[in-house]
Amino acid sequence: MLELGVIKQRRQWIYLGIPLAIALAGGIVASVPPWREKVQGYVATQGREVLATAEGDVLNDGTSVRVIKYRGHDGIFVEILKTDEKGVSKSVDKILLPDKHDGLFNYEGHITRLAIADIDGDGKMELLAPSFDNQLVPHLNVFRYNPAIGRFEPYQPGK
Repeated sequence: MLELGVIKQRRQWIYLGIPLAIALAGGIVASVPPWREKVQGYVATQGREVLATAEGDVLNDGTSVRVIKYRGHDGIFVEILKTDEKGVSKSVDKILLPDKHDGLFNYEGHITRLAIADIDGDGKMELLAPSFDNQLVPHLNVFRYNPAIGRFEPYQPGK
């Protein structure tokens, strides 16, 4: 009988000890930033979180396209999709924003994460996608479609 009681007691320690050891290891990993980021990289989903959408003629060819700003595993992206006559969406370009933090800005009285506008009055539309750098300094990323290369490029009016 004594041996049965010792076995029960050892099982109880094992049942309590294993979860406690896992919790302790998790606490240590969470408190060391490089370890935490490495573990997050293993368990993070590879999906994407849509942050904003917009539609407009950013190709400046008279057709409307859909623009999607989303957060993926590798950063924040702006993807431009054109729908063909059969209703199938095709990616025109995908832009990786230089900053890792999404941003908001006030455009024509509305808070937005993505806008399509003619910012310099030349009749050509630009993409406006705000973001924040690691020091939380805001940036307004402006892109214009370059038909010669079939891609969007960073745009600065007057240059």
